[in-house]
Amino acid sequence: MQLAPGQENWTHHPAETLPEIEGNSLRQAVTVLVNSSPVGVFILGTDERVEWYAGHPDPQAMTLNALCLDQSCQGRGVGTQVMNALPTYVAMNYPQVKRVLLCVHQTNEAAIHVYKKTGWTVLRERQGKRGMLWVMERKL
Repeated sequence: MQLAPGQENWTHHPAETLPEIEGNSLRQAVTVLVNSSPVGVFILGTDERVEWYAGHPDPQAMTLNALCLDQSCQGRGVGTQVMNALPTYVAMNYPQVKRVLLCVHQTNEAAIHVYKKTGWTVLRERQGKRGMLWVMERKL
């Protein structure tokens, strides 16, 4: 999988993030497929990141992080399809979850555009390791 140039400022290659979920039942990697071929991955979690994203514990929330799509799929609607399918996927696999939270770098305009057009709203601003972030929410 190849990240587009410059995206290393906003996300990590899956090889860097997948070890975080090994043995952790509170985090799940979800593979994005196009025509049965893997083109991306993201992680859903109900661990301590919920509190960091939400600012308080929330047993009805989960986080989405480390979203990464191969550069060959970017700008082709794949991210929009993933975000549109997410509520159904979460409802089927995590019936207790009523909202999903994510953080996005404020300079990642393409991602912010996709999130907003698929129903995500900005909750607040946070300082991240690599700059200012928007904490966004998608209610289910």
